[in-house]
Amino acid sequence: MDNQAEYIELQRELGDLLRLAVVCDHVRWVVLTSQDAAELGDWLREAAVQCREWADRVARYLAAAGVAPDGRVRSLAKGIPWSWVPPGWLSPGRAHRLVADRLATGCEWARYRRMQATSPGAGQLLDGVCAALEARIASLPGERPAAKAAI
Repeated sequence: MDNQAEYIELQRELGDLLRLAVVCDHVRWVVLTSQDAAELGDWLREAAVQCREWADRVARYLAAAGVAPDGRVRSLAKGIPWSWVPPGWLSPGRAHRLVADRLATGCEWARYRRMQATSPGAGQLLDGVCAALEARIASLPGERPAAKAAI
């Protein structure tokens, strides 16, 4: 991958991280109140902050390379299909599943971009994003998917 292609992928990663932060904030606002929801709300607040921190790191990397980071709403809107959240209130269980899915999707994209990266700096940056998203998913409070039964 040449530098230009790498910068395009980093712009996409920037957008993905910003969308993940918005998803976490929105879900926190619409999750129905319960003890589980309170713990999930705190977790979502921290997750949104962490996604923004990683977005900031990606933006600074791009800026240091002479590439203007693109966090405009118009650019972010392009990724709405995978970061979509249904309207209305969400039960804690549904909120948990939705956030876990969105973070896993973001992690898959970051992992793909990491495999495509050719510069050591971009590789290290994307390694960090992957590790942070994986740790965030592992720390998600509430329900856990049931283990698949052995056949």
